[in-house]
Amino acid sequence: MIMGHTQTVEELERIIENYITFFIVFDILFFVMIFVSVLLLIRFFKSKKSLKDSNEYLVYTIRGQEEERARIARELHDTVAQDLRYCKNLLEKDETATNISEAVYILEKSLSQVRLISYNLSPADITKKDLKSNLVNLCASVSQTCNVKFRLSMLDDTDTSFLDENDILNIYRIAQESFTNIIKHSKAEEAVILIRNSCENEEKGLYIFISDDGCGFDYDAQRYGNSGFTRLGASKHFGLMGMEKRAQLIGADFSVSSAADEGTQIRIFKRKNNLWKAKKHFL
Repeated sequence: MIMGHTQTVEELERIIENYITFFIVFDILFFVMIFVSVLLLIRFFKSKKSLKDSNEYLVYTIRGQEEERARIARELHDTVAQDLRYCKNLLEKDETATNISEAVYILEKSLSQVRLISYNLSPADITKKDLKSNLVNLCASVSQTCNVKFRLSMLDDTDTSFLDENDILNIYRIAQESFTNIIKHSKAEEAVILIRNSCENEEKGLYIFISDDGCGFDYDAQRYGNSGFTRLGASKHFGLMGMEKRAQLIGADFSVSSAADEGTQIRIFKRKNNLWKAKKHFL
């Protein structure tokens, strides 16, 4: 009897051990499945966000291309085409000789306008390794075409050695886009681009501030499409989005500070020891 009872107890213990082992294995597998499911969900939502960002960027890119084409077409029609048509009429008159000097003046003016359009699309004097020279040339060329005075404030010993060609090109394009917005919408008299390195307790890197004394705008409302201000025109936040995307491509921070009748300041910060590098750049 005692032996039979002992065998029964041992069998029960084995059964219990088997159940315990089963539940332990089941719990482990269950938690592994939960963990994997969470990882997959995170990856799924990240991919959705990445796709959304990509779609937004694609929309911006297409919209930007169409707006740029429309702008160039308007400039050619309203300036070069009109001048050439007037020049043609002058030269078709009977007294052609008396109109030659005026025709030459108009042709020189048209040539300058074509050069300016070409420069804005692809500046011939842009230096891949010299941010300061590029921005000095940009300020000078833009100031000649409008009533806004653009100037650059940057010390000669400002450290830009950690910038690569992609960084310099995109910073230049951000400045160019901001200048375009200032000319078109700000009603400013003066705009300044200040570039400096970090001060005291600031994070090491390059700080870029583009400021104007114009009418300003409601940045948050403009960025999210709820503004009554029209500073950015029909493109709404696309100009700002373009500058922000360019900053992201080079791993830089981008922010805008503005209010109605108080001007606007754009801030870009490029870290000195930023190991992340954009794998892409756009012109």
